[in-house]
Amino acid sequence: MKLSKLYSNKENFKNISFNLNGVNVIYADVQTELKDKKNSHDLGKTKVAELIDFLLLKKIDKKDFLLKLLDSNNKSIFNEYIFYLEIGLNDGRFLTVRRGIENNTKIAFSLSEKRSEGFIAPLKFDFENISIDKAKEVLAEFLNLDFFFDKNYDYRKALSYNLRTPPDDYKDVFQLSKFSNGKHKYWKPFIFDLLGFDGDLLLKKYENDDEIEELKGFIGTLKREYKIDKKDRDSLIAEKRSIEENNIEIEKKIDAFNFYEQDKKLIENGISDIENSISEYNSLSYNLNYEIDKLKKSIQNNFAFELNKVEKVFEETGIYFGNQIKKDYQELLDFNSKITVERNKLIKKIVSSKEKELKAINLNLIDLNSKKENLLSVLQDTDTFKKFKTYQKALAKKEEELNEVNSKINYIDLIFTKEDEIEDKKDEIESTIDKLNFLSRHTEQNEKYDDIRKKFHSYYKFIMDESANISWHLNANNNIEFPPPKVLDKANKNTAKDEGTTYKKILCVAFDLAILTSYNNQSFFRFIYHDDVLSTQDNGIKLRLLELINKLAEKYNIQYVLSVIKSDLPVDENDSITYFQENEIILNLNDKNEEGTLFGFSF
Repeated sequence: MKLSKLYSNKENFKNISFNLNGVNVIYADVQTELKDKKNSHDLGKTKVAELIDFLLLKKIDKKDFLLKLLDSNNKSIFNEYIFYLEIGLNDGRFLTVRRGIENNTKIAFSLSEKRSEGFIAPLKFDFENISIDKAKEVLAEFLNLDFFFDKNYDYRKALSYNLRTPPDDYKDVFQLSKFSNGKHKYWKPFIFDLLGFDGDLLLKKYENDDEIEELKGFIGTLKREYKIDKKDRDSLIAEKRSIEENNIEIEKKIDAFNFYEQDKKLIENGISDIENSISEYNSLSYNLNYEIDKLKKSIQNNFAFELNKVEKVFEETGIYFGNQIKKDYQELLDFNSKITVERNKLIKKIVSSKEKELKAINLNLIDLNSKKENLLSVLQDTDTFKKFKTYQKALAKKEEELNEVNSKINYIDLIFTKEDEIEDKKDEIESTIDKLNFLSRHTEQNEKYDDIRKKFHSYYKFIMDESANISWHLNANNNIEFPPPKVLDKANKNTAKDEGTTYKKILCVAFDLAILTSYNNQSFFRFIYHDDVLSTQDNGIKLRLLELINKLAEKYNIQYVLSVIKSDLPVDENDSITYFQENEIILNLNDKNEEGTLFGFSF
């Protein structure tokens, strides 16, 4: 993959056509005195790298220069810009990526069999307005880079090693600025892959380590939140048994009062039934008393007939009251007297019967009223049910204690389970460590690593006339460390030069070139963009660096993009800047006025 063209829909933007082979120079002529100018980067030479990154589908936010500078309407000053990047694919075709600022998450692609003429956007796009995540997948398929097959990351993982900008990206050969605040598993397995080893092996080690730390953290949280310790499990079992036995005793006491909750309704219904029976019996009792009273009175009312008075009445009226009549009346009196005696005997018998019935009813009433009083006393006995409620509360409290003890036991058992998982993970890690140890003891057997290391040493020595080597080792935790390459002087002794900014830049350059050329026999990146790499360098270093780049570009058919300000260019013995050919300078920037900047205006 190489860079072909970078252009915009805006005329003020300085469009760029890259040389597909060899050196590409982005040249900034800064004539203003340092104390009067803001910064050479204001011209836009570093922004070129940022735009390439943007068009290779970097996600941006409000911190990015394309979004953070706002106009009076609170919109980006680049809101109407649409950018195009034409790239040369390794299969010989050309792909144009279109991405605007206003809708920067919508991407378009246009594929062509040949390089475009001028800076005219394609009329037809094979993919249009697709999401940025989907666009990354599409672009990865178009790039078809062998190295990323079957990897859990895509082309963007390696892109920053091909787009280095100061100052952060030159601080470390291996760890780029974007990885500085992340976990090692986000970049070290990739570097391990890049050096020719098995990155998945290292990733597995990191993931197992992370899982173990998560398990340990989970165990620690359980111990803190529930105040438990594994050694307390047996004492908790004893406490559980004690609580359960205590609860049995309380339940027995509650069972004695169980009618209160279970039979309360029954009791209330019983009282209602008794009251109905009492009412019925009271009615019967009243009726019987009334009947008995009437019967007794009827006994007292004997048949009254005085013959003398009748006889006197006859005399007074002048009617003869003969003996026969007298006899008949006497017989009637005797008959009535006999009837009355019999009647009274019968009434007395009925009264006696009804009095017995009344007595039985009264006994029933006494019994019913007694039952009613007993049931009412049950419902109204507050002391009894205070005890019942007390036992209820005690049981609830003990149940709560039992639940807490059971929870602690369960959490302790969970801790044991998690510790078993940790041991299983450790067994997996041991197997991984064994493999990593084997690799670390036989690095010379890895052809890709050996080739990269040789090239790195060769390139650095050519530029600096000193030796430097890359290496890796396992630390005390059996994780891989990538120490900064050690710089050796001509006597093959260690120096501190690798700690200086100037030397770090050259170490990064040598590493990037070693990777690019080592993977030249595969479908891989074919370009490198180094921004500001010549600044603060010795003139001899600059000349040797540029000489090496030309040799490698010719030998490996690679594209090298270099951004530089005029004062950092190397000079010949006559202090003349004559190194670059005119066609190698693909972009001229200057600070004479705003038109000399990348966008044609300052910001």
